[in-house]
Amino acid sequence: MTTMLCGLVAAPLVTLGLMPWFPSWPVWTPTLIGAGMAVLSAAVHARFAADPAWAAWWWLAVIGTVLGLIDTKHHRLPYPWLTILAIGGVTMLGAVRPELIGWLIGASLLVLALGLLVQWLMPSEVGFGDTLLLAALAPFWAWHGWTTVLTGLTTAHLMLGAFAGLAWLSRLREPSTRIAAGPGLLLGAWIPLL
Repeated sequence: MTTMLCGLVAAPLVTLGLMPWFPSWPVWTPTLIGAGMAVLSAAVHARFAADPAWAAWWWLAVIGTVLGLIDTKHHRLPYPWLTILAIGGVTMLGAVRPELIGWLIGASLLVLALGLLVQWLMPSEVGFGDTLLLAALAPFWAWHGWTTVLTGLTTAHLMLGAFAGLAWLSRLREPSTRIAAGPGLLLGAWIPLL
């Protein structure tokens, strides 16, 4: 019940945050977002209720959904939302186990460095927002250890590849067209956490 209430409270804030990105939404959109946040919160509660870090998983679900929606529509991952994801995750996970804060930040910095290296080697293949998204996801993976960080990076990219393949197979895109990487990376990021 607590997480469902969190979802209902988050809905107006998420709606306000999304309004600049979707200015022509129909008037019923806030109701749809509210219902979606409540359902999302209930799903997080069903899976993570016994986890002392349940608030961090709820945060990842809500902010990740916002980022996925924006990236799907605009092919952008706004830095303020990425910052909110990363700082909120480190804060909530660190509140449960303060001794891990350095480890969580270190994992994020390592994933950022790796992402910057990939961007340097293949500048036209990876967007900076995608690199920052992976760095923001790293603390959530790091909570479970190095294996989960590596698995998270792998599953995020595999899901992105699956999304790209489906888009091209369904002829929605040409092979040379860029796709929004955020939704695939975010969905793939959840696989090792579930």
